[in-house]
Amino acid sequence: MTISSEVAIYNLALNAIGARSNISLPTENSREAEVCRLWFSPVRDQIMAAAPWPEAMELVYLAQLKEADEDGDGVWAADDPRPGYQFVYSLPADCLRPRYLTDFSRFLITSYSDNRRALHTNVEQAALAYTKRLESVSLWNPELQMAIVYGLASHICMPLTGKTSRAKLMVQQANDLLYAAREAGANTSDETHESIPEWISARGYNTSPQTRYIYPYGSMLSLTNV
Repeated sequence: MTISSEVAIYNLALNAIGARSNISLPTENSREAEVCRLWFSPVRDQIMAAAPWPEAMELVYLAQLKEADEDGDGVWAADDPRPGYQFVYSLPADCLRPRYLTDFSRFLITSYSDNRRALHTNVEQAALAYTKRLESVSLWNPELQMAIVYGLASHICMPLTGKTSRAKLMVQQANDLLYAAREAGANTSDETHESIPEWISARGYNTSPQTRYIYPYGSMLSLTNV
């Protein structure tokens, strides 16, 4: 079965919880559509951030915001890189979860002085591999599609059916797919990283890693008060 639209995700989630009716449009005026709309985006983003889905990976040079002590006064200011770091960069607008810099150096994620998300590091001209917000359902692989179906189902189950056991089952099925995606990512990566992965070097990023820092995955799915 080809899943190529948001409404298809909604209807698969509705079927998974045993709902009595499907929807025709995500924007339609029905209780089912209303609850699906409420949860779809946050569930999608959480699931994408929780595992290294290949189709959602992006690689870019980051835009530098400031270098430490550019003013030359030796006094730390709120818009400076955090103490211990030389540079602060702006994160891409579509970044759901940073993964690693191309030389695997350590970094810190904070909010910046103008409420942008920022990355602090000692790497000059830093290039970041990250999980982007991939909104086109047709570009998701089947495992990602079904993880989002089950994740959405877990959150719409209680308001639409009140079935606690079914909601818990949906969470478990979504998390099983997330664990499998994490395992697949670990099995296809070079754990020693003696050289830059081919997909990075092929795009012109030629650095020699000295350390191997990878940002933690996003959280698994859970339900409260269930």
